[in-house]
Amino acid sequence: MPNTRSLRRRLAAPVAACLLALAAPGLAEDKCNVKAVIGGKAVTMTHCTVAVYDASGVTLWFSDKPFSAAEVEKFQLNSYPTEKDAAGKPRTMMHFAFCPGGGKPVANAKDVKSVETSVAFAGEPMLGRQWVFELAKEKDVLKLEKLSGDLKPGVKISGRFTGGKTSDNLKYSWTADFDFTLPMKAAAAGPGCGS
Repeated sequence: MPNTRSLRRRLAAPVAACLLALAAPGLAEDKCNVKAVIGGKAVTMTHCTVAVYDASGVTLWFSDKPFSAAEVEKFQLNSYPTEKDAAGKPRTMMHFAFCPGGGKPVANAKDVKSVETSVAFAGEPMLGRQWVFELAKEKDVLKLEKLSGDLKPGVKISGRFTGGKTSDNLKYSWTADFDFTLPMKAAAAGPGCGS
């Protein structure tokens, strides 16, 4: 006959993990996959979070390393992605900040006029870049291939950015797929979209 105390111990960790995932649905449901080249160096980023400002401006933050709960909370308050993790170590990351509905409450790729983007490669600060792309003029550099969702707390937004460019003779490119549940609480800062 199996030892019930031993069985309880073996089941406790998986049950606790499931309960934790259910308690934080925004973190558990976010999905992303970014294949990028940063300064000629290939990287994959599968960790991500999102912040929403004024119910219309969205900032997506991607990393090759997981975010701590404190980092997510701070980012969802200020929409500011940082190049260092919670321990102060450099992180490989990328962000996109834009107005998914052009000031309207429904995301539509055709309504996105400009996108702020930054990249960083852990331990090599000279590879970091920041750009603002005007999509109508720079569609060969940055393209929003698809975008859908309503800009409401707890609702999903998904899409795909592709593109790339050369900067100081270094190659930068990205394919960023994302599927986020928007946070219940709005950020105090972020991209202003007007109405």
